[in-house]
Amino acid sequence: MSIRNLSLLSALAAAALLSACASAPATTPAPGTAARPAGGHGLQAFLGSYDTNRDGQVMRAEFDAVRLQRFRAADTNGDGVLSEAEYVAEFEGRLKRQYFDDGKQPDKAYENSIKQAHVRFAIVNRARDGQFTAAEDAAIADKTFKNLDTNGDGTVSKEDPPRPPQARANDD
Repeated sequence: MSIRNLSLLSALAAAALLSACASAPATTPAPGTAARPAGGHGLQAFLGSYDTNRDGQVMRAEFDAVRLQRFRAADTNGDGVLSEAEYVAEFEGRLKRQYFDDGKQPDKAYENSIKQAHVRFAIVNRARDGQFTAAEDAAIADKTFKNLDTNGDGTVSKEDPPRPPQARANDD
């Protein structure tokens, strides 16, 4: 087996292990259940992914801990950055877990989600050097958290009012 194939298999195994260790329903889960790291946008998906203690809110420390765990698990070769293959494999592991939990088989939407993950990598890799860094991830995390913590109380919850459309339109 080539080193490239071994690296890809390792990336897939790490992503599958990470997603298997953290799964729960996409709706606001019951207290004490594990976070479900499935993809998605909006407040419900955010709470499902990052509310690890299932108290209905995500503190910044919770959010940062999950992101760091995912980043480290995805970095299968340990070089401190994510290649496109590592980035996509981590997402695919979460997506596979979501499909499995929902009793579904990969379909056209699954294929499109994987294609979108490649597009996302090109966007998040601001340096355009094929290496998604922890600093790039931290910048995205900061913006994401601030955008969802609309009442500025340091936590994200259902208590955060939706951002007005004009505020969303002004995002970079």
